[in-house]
Amino acid sequence: MSQTNVKSTPAEPGFKKACMRDRIRDALVERILDGKYPAGTQLKELQLAREFNVSQAPIREALRELEGSGLVESERYRGTRVRGADAEEMMQSYELRTILEARALELGMPYAPGIIAELDESLRIMRTAAGKDTERYIHESLLFHRRIVDASGNRVFTTVWDSLHFDIRGRIALRRMMERGDRFGAMLDMHAELLERVRSREVIEAQRLLRGIFEAVARAFVPVAGS
Repeated sequence: MSQTNVKSTPAEPGFKKACMRDRIRDALVERILDGKYPAGTQLKELQLAREFNVSQAPIREALRELEGSGLVESERYRGTRVRGADAEEMMQSYELRTILEARALELGMPYAPGIIAELDESLRIMRTAAGKDTERYIHESLLFHRRIVDASGNRVFTTVWDSLHFDIRGRIALRRMMERGDRFGAMLDMHAELLERVRSREVIEAQRLLRGIFEAVARAFVPVAGS
């Protein structure tokens, strides 16, 4: 069996510094959410340890976390199996994300100049990366939203955002949008307007724009007619 090296990524403000367990967990979450590990797939510790070239300890820890988030289930004598996450579950998760981030926007007002500057920088990078560097665009888009959650000052919001793997869900959704040929000009404009509403402390309008962004993203999980 070929080995898979889990690459570490540079730490970015607003994102957790990942240990080996976290990187393995995130790799497994992405495979589950993206359908590479469909419901019922058995996850064997020894096999995964060989694939990731690690001991079984971080594999066991990663699977325990996935069980806590409901993506896998463990049964005595039967091992660990994927519960899965279908398109409906992914869309429902975005309903929750919309509620969470809309409230975070409200709690964060008025935003400190440093936070505004960070959001400005993320938006600048998104514009530069659009159509040229897909992964950089996705990373900065997720960082933009994570900063909104962090700025709320509500640590439980941040914990929920992390526990539901919105960084990975968002990455999958944006990749699907690109695969379907969706253009990001409109999304960039919505983010720019959202930032202006945040800057001018217009909570209601900022929340409206946020909902529009997430409605567009959630449509990535709607089956295409004829597929």
